[in-house]
Amino acid sequence: MRGRLDTWPYEPDVAHLVLLDHHMVPTRTDVGAWVAEARQAPEPTRAMRTGAMFPEAAGVFADVGFTTIDTLALLDIRLLTRSDRGRPGQRRNVRTTTRRNVRTTTRRMRSSDLPAVAELDRTAFGDPWGNDVRSLGDITTATPRHQARVVEGPDGLEAFAISGQSGRYGYLQRLAVHPGARRRGHARHLVEGALHWMERRGASTALVNTGVNNDAALDLYRSLGFTRRAETLQILEHIFT
Repeated sequence: MRGRLDTWPYEPDVAHLVLLDHHMVPTRTDVGAWVAEARQAPEPTRAMRTGAMFPEAAGVFADVGFTTIDTLALLDIRLLTRSDRGRPGQRRNVRTTTRRNVRTTTRRMRSSDLPAVAELDRTAFGDPWGNDVRSLGDITTATPRHQARVVEGPDGLEAFAISGQSGRYGYLQRLAVHPGARRRGHARHLVEGALHWMERRGASTALVNTGVNNDAALDLYRSLGFTRRAETLQILEHIFT
């Protein structure tokens, strides 16, 4: 079976099913085996949650008693036909914000940044959706190539983005801005840089997902040329009795 069980960030009594092939459609037998494995974990497990699932895979989980706890919009963009080529230069790491008139640095994420990045992620998304250090590491290894960038302000990290690339596809895997640093252009700056990175490595399509009710993120992606797909992704949960 092309999947593994971890624990959900910050909830050690919740099993997290990670599919190693996001396009696979598991069978009911597969799902039953994962549920049995979660139940037999050394520590008590009260629930099991999936990652974001395409509709066909989500339907299999629903058929065996899982319920949807979040729905995500899926958007894409054709990179090689983008008309807006105003992208940050490869060495353009420092920019001046207009609101506070201070300088902020955009640089590569270091391993030593991960605790602060995890704290930022949890602050930005809240429970139960925030990542911890381990799950952030899983995100960076989900694709053969990845890029991770942070925006550093005078008081610490203000935003970050993790991007991946596999063949002709690029993935904006995680984007977070600290609530106190929003509306400063950090998200746009990081997304533009990520798309540039994907293009340089030969990706022709970039994908991103976000909550169906996250209007700020949806507006940002549309303004950059992304188109929302008809299909949605689902995160599902099964409570053990």
